[in-house]
Amino acid sequence: MILLAQLSDTHFDLHTRNAERVERVMGFLADLPRRPDAILVTGDITDSGKAEEFEQARASLVADVPLRVLPGNHDDRANLREILLDEPPSDAPINQALRLDGLTVALLDSTVPGASHGELADATYAWLTALLDETPSDTAVLIALHHPPLPMYSTVVDPIRLADPDRLERIIAADPRVLGTLTGHMHAMATTLFGTRPLIVAPSVASLIGGAWEVPAPGHVPIDYAPDPSLVLHIVEDGRLTSIVRTVPMGGRIAVMPPSDTPTAWSRSTS
Repeated sequence: MILLAQLSDTHFDLHTRNAERVERVMGFLADLPRRPDAILVTGDITDSGKAEEFEQARASLVADVPLRVLPGNHDDRANLREILLDEPPSDAPINQALRLDGLTVALLDSTVPGASHGELADATYAWLTALLDETPSDTAVLIALHHPPLPMYSTVVDPIRLADPDRLERIIAADPRVLGTLTGHMHAMATTLFGTRPLIVAPSVASLIGGAWEVPAPGHVPIDYAPDPSLVLHIVEDGRLTSIVRTVPMGGRIAVMPPSDTPTAWSRSTS
C-alpha cells in the first residue's frame, strides 16, 4: 500500500493564520502511526508569489518524507524554483516526477505567467510523454496539476480552469497505468471522471469557496474562512486509487464524546 497526502492552496501571505493551519496539518501527518510515503502540495502555495511568502512556506512545509510542490496561479515560478527547489530562478514550466516503489506521480505545471487560468505548454506535454515512455509497464501513474480540467460548478474557478484539456484527457484515457488526476485551485473537495479515471480536487488548507448555488448575486464570492483545514489522503493498492478527505481540527482532537448537554458551536451561535 502506498499512502500519499495531498495539501492544496495554502496561500502563505506573511500572516500567521495560514501558516498555523499548514503547520497543524503537517503536525497531524508527522504524528500518524502510519505516516504517508510522500506529501504533495498542489499549487497556490503563496498568496501573491513574493519571495518572502515562499520563505514562510519553506519554514512550515517541513517533513521527513518526500515532499513535492507544484505552482498555482498565485505563485511565481522563479521564486518557487529558487526558494523551494534550490534551483536557479527561471520562468520555464516546473514539471517534476515523484517516483515511489510501484508508483510514479507526474507533477505538471499548468500555470500561465501573469494569468489566472491554466494551460499545459507543448514542452510540458513532451515532458509527460517522455516520462510515461520511461515508466515501467507495471508501475501505476498519477497526474497532478493545479487547475481542474473540467467545470466544477464554481463561479470563481470555472472561468479560470485548465484550458484545452482534451489533449491531456486523451493521454490519460489511452494509458491504463494512469489511475487518476489530482488537482487543487477550487478551495473545495470534488470528484468526477476525466479520461474515464477519477479526477480528485483537493480542498484548500486556507479557506473554502462554495458552489454556484451559494452565490446570491453575480460577482459574489462565497468564501468561508470558518472551516478547519482539510487534506486528502490517497491510497494506491492493487491498481486502485482510493481517496479520503481528512479535516484537521485547529483546536485539537476530541477522542471522547462530549456529554449530550454540552452546547455545540451551532447551538451557542443560535441561542
